This record gives sequence, structure tokens and C-alpha cells, in this order.
Amino acid sequence: MATERSYSQEDLQLFEDIKNGKTFDKGDEMPALYKKSLLNLLWMQGDSEYSGAMGYMPWIEKAPTLAEKVLVAQIVKDEMRHASVIYKLLRDMGEETENYVSNSDLSYKLEEDEVNIGFQRIKNDNRVNIFYYNIKYWTDFILFNFLMDRAAGHQLEDTLKSSYLPWKKGIEGIYKEEVMHLAHGDKWVKILGKDPETKAFLQERLNLWWPRVMNVFGNSKGSTNELYVKLGLKARTNAVVRDVFVKEIEVICEQVGLTIPEYDESKQPIKQ
Repeated sequence: MATERSYSQEDLQLFEDIKNGKTFDKGDEMPALYKKSLLNLLWMQGDSEYSGAMGYMPWIEKAPTLAEKVLVAQIVKDEMRHASVIYKLLRDMGEETENYVSNSDLSYKLEEDEVNIGFQRIKNDNRVNIFYYNIKYWTDFILFNFLMDRAAGHQLEDTLKSSYLPWKKGIEGIYKEEVMHLAHGDKWVKILGKDPETKAFLQERLNLWWPRVMNVFGNSKGSTNELYVKLGLKARTNAVVRDVFVKEIEVICEQVGLTIPEYDESKQPIKQ
């Protein structure tokens, strides 16, 4: 059950106006609640895109073929470009990004392979915390494309309807590239699933990554996502997006013969 939040009459009027089609553009004066929520989402995306690029970068060298090295390099370039797009939106809103990026440890990754930090934060940045985990094997890289890029794609799809017009416009190219990334994951999951040996390891790593990616959709006891929907910054709550995501994964895993692990939100470590 999500925690109830109380809103002022001004907030309630804002929700109604947005429901009736109100949008905001670059330079517009924004209500405090709207601006704070938008900044939260933009910083989260910007730091996640940047940290994701840094996590992928070693796999340009370690990818199994020359063709895959080229493709990974393209993915790294895409993710860094995505970060630059979002940081530009933040600068347009008066935020400082250059020194922040230079002084933040956005390349940091956990050394422990099998750790699960649940919903916890590790560093003083804004990334989705799945980007704290280290991509140790090629199979992990593939699962990141297969799982996280798909989850991100669904969340970005909602932004194509955003009430903040510069974000909506900026997401158009980003969304198309994320769809390409997840298609790469789908292709390789099917390749790895054909050989019994690589399939066994794929299942082992899926078991590890599954709770991590499910945690991306947030704690169901929170009410922040309902607020984002009211503000027109998201079209669906994370719980709704998660259900769509899981159904897609189930279809592909059934084709490949993989088993989706059980996920128990109540057993995930929470924020300290």
C-alpha cells in the first residue's frame, strides 16, 4: 500500500491543469513541486546514463568479436550522448553539471560479485542503484541489455508523453537507441541459450541480476511515482511498467528455456 501524501489546493489545481493538457517549456516559470520532481527525474536519468556508459566501456575491449567491439563502442557512445542530452536540459534549468560530473564518482562499481544492495544508496549521486553493480562477464553485459535496457525503454516510452516539452523532445532519439540496445540483448540471450553450457551460466547470472533489475521499479510502499503521474512526468506508475516488463521477459525466457527467479520485495535491503 503506497503511503498517502497531502497536497495543497494549489497542487491539486496543478494536477487538474496538467490532466487537461497543460505543459511547460524551456524558460517557463514552474510551480515548486513540479520543478523539484522534474529535477529529481532528470538528475536520476543523467547520472544513470553516464554511469551506464562507464560500466559498459571496458567491454569495448573485452567483447568476444571485432563486430561486437564495434557494437559495444556504439552503445557506449549512445549512453554518453544520452547523458549529455539530459545534463543540457538540467543546465537550461539553472543546474550546474560540468563540475558536478568532474567531481562525482559516477564510474564507481561494487567489487563484490554477488552482493544485493536492494534499494540502498552507496554514493552521493543520483543514479538508479543498479548502476553500482559491476558487469563482470559478457553474459552480464548481455543481461544488462536484455533486462535493464528493456526496463529503461518502457520508462522512457512514458516520457514521450511528458508535460515538460524539452524532455519529451530529447527523449525521442534516446528511446530509439535504447530499443536497439535491448534488441542486442534479446539476440544474444537466444544465442547463449542454445548451448547447454552457456545456457547454464546464463541462468546462473539471470538469478543474480533479476532482483537487481526488479528493484529498479522501486518500493511499492512509496507514493513518489503516483506524484510523477499526477504531474504528467510519467504516464504510468512503476508498478504498472514493471508488470508489462515482466510479461515480455516471461515470453522470451519461455522461448529460450530459462526460469525467471522468484522476487520478494520484502526481503530486499532498504535505504539506510
